[in-house]
Amino acid sequence: MKNYSAMISSFYEKIIGSSPVKNNQQKILCVGLTCLDIIQTCNSFPIEDSDTRCVDYRWQRGGNASNNCTVLSKLGTQVEFLGTLGAGNHSKFIRDDMIKHGIDYSHCPVIEGVDIPTSTVILNLQTGSRTILHYNPNLPELTVEDFEKLNLSDYSWVHFEGRNIPRVLGMMQVIENYNDKIKLTKPDHLPITISVELEKTHVELLDLLPYADVAFISKDFACSRGFNNMSETIRNIARDVKSGATIICAWGDRGAMARTPNGTIVQSPAFPPPQIVDSLGAGDTFTAAILHCLNFVKLRDHSKKIDQKKQDNENNKNMVTDENREMNKNENIVGDNEIVEASQKSLIEKQTRIEHNYNIESLEYSETDFINNSVLHAAVTFACRTAGAKIGFKGYEGFQRICLDFLDDL
Repeated sequence: MKNYSAMISSFYEKIIGSSPVKNNQQKILCVGLTCLDIIQTCNSFPIEDSDTRCVDYRWQRGGNASNNCTVLSKLGTQVEFLGTLGAGNHSKFIRDDMIKHGIDYSHCPVIEGVDIPTSTVILNLQTGSRTILHYNPNLPELTVEDFEKLNLSDYSWVHFEGRNIPRVLGMMQVIENYNDKIKLTKPDHLPITISVELEKTHVELLDLLPYADVAFISKDFACSRGFNNMSETIRNIARDVKSGATIICAWGDRGAMARTPNGTIVQSPAFPPPQIVDSLGAGDTFTAAILHCLNFVKLRDHSKKIDQKKQDNENNKNMVTDENREMNKNENIVGDNEIVEASQKSLIEKQTRIEHNYNIESLEYSETDFINNSVLHAAVTFACRTAGAKIGFKGYEGFQRICLDFLDDL
């Protein structure tokens, strides 16, 4: 079997045009919940008040944002989880598992006197369904003050699980303030891309959309709003997002559809495995695969711009003669002001390229120039294939092997 890194590089050259970026790049931060999943696999769903023997049983780290981190790490992206952790035995299992999977959790607040949430999951091999019974021992949610302790320059992307809405709104605003500052003072620095997942059926989740550059809309949320398919969902959700935002909607065995910043629709079919083994976490796998691809393109394009600017500066430097070097020194006095003016001009030009969404009060617009039609189509297709492959095996431990199998066929 081919080397995994070599095949990933080959895959990227085919769908995006170059090899993955180096491992010293900024991280993706996933903000949300982690919990303990106690998973019981049954041949069929148990009848009420019956005694049913399971065919498999395991403990697994769960939670949407936590699962996103697992898949991102498996794909080779540097990732960090941020959420509250308890101090009990279950929390120790979670922390040990994050270490095992190379997930940074160093900024997670640890709450004494309480353990983490627990989910009992029933996997039905007959239908492929998963039924979740969730228990939360009143573990406090993450606060804006916890979020403000981060060094945001460490991250290229922050993904929010749709929960803890008032505080997540505050965290998004912290990122927007950071982005506004670096646009004016450090134009060579990357602004942070904000994404959010609307999975649960709470209508309040719509309040998060005006702050997201990329929005993931689940089938459950869409149906709760009365939408019957992906195109209807995207058309209606477009009224609530910031101008130029990317909208992504997965619909199970119908695949996924997405809208680019310029309004173009791309779509991918589903890629189901020969046999459904474990559907738990398939949606989280899809989301993480999208984040992995889009963040890769963002970092790659930025790296190219920086390299080109360095080359241009070197060329200009070589053209400067000894006679005009003193003049250049004087001109550098106003250099900072020129940078600010150029940055402001760039912002105005971008606003004219993207039609403003007048249905929301926010005057912000999405910082997603790196997402074009071909990039988004490739990312959605990759995510559908990855999520489909994941359903065909138990948990995430076979993830790399399955990815190798379908990458080998490209």
